[in-house]
Amino acid sequence: MKKCLIMAILCLCNSIVFAQYEDVNVGDIIVIDGMNSIVFQVDDTGSHGKAMAVKCLRGVKDMFCTDDKLADSMPDTSDDNDGLANTKKVIEFAKSKHVLSKFPVYEWCSKLGEGWYIPSLKELEAFVNFWLGNEQVLDWDADEETDYALDDTKPYYKQINIKMLDAGGTPFLNGVFTSTVNSEGKVYVFSFNQKKNTWSFGKRDKDNLSKYYVGRAFYNF
Repeated sequence: MKKCLIMAILCLCNSIVFAQYEDVNVGDIIVIDGMNSIVFQVDDTGSHGKAMAVKCLRGVKDMFCTDDKLADSMPDTSDDNDGLANTKKVIEFAKSKHVLSKFPVYEWCSKLGEGWYIPSLKELEAFVNFWLGNEQVLDWDADEETDYALDDTKPYYKQINIKMLDAGGTPFLNGVFTSTVNSEGKVYVFSFNQKKNTWSFGKRDKDNLSKYYVGRAFYNF
């Protein structure tokens, strides 16, 4: 009887865990590891997709890496699509040298819990498209960055920002860097100019990120 009761409790606990991610829709706020997160992609079952933590890392000097030599010796994180793989490489590299604190954004991400990661360029692009309420193919590798003006006739991005703010987070109105680094050692970034209300994609040096960009964490649920 006792064994049956324990099994019943375990089954109930498992059902509660999985029920947390049933019938999820794009734009929903869900809780992952105690962190409010906004869903921007979801499959047809409504149980698997991608979400971004509503809170971000900002105001930290040299948040990508505080040591130029370490930054230059980082492992290859050029994957355009898999931010989780890129993030794991950096964290494993940093831990092997006992220097995770010298990679502030990756240390912050690792403290959120297992499975959190700094997005790849394609994953951040997917969030930006969700934020704008559109589907565009954008050229991150363009020789010249293109400034796109936010369309105030389509207030979807404002609604998303309000939802993130109401969930205790930071609105998506800052530049964001990815975990994708090209062969020249430059980081792919999303830039936002609040004065002009314009945004663009581009590439920046690792040591020139903290002033204009924040760290964002994604999760595959």
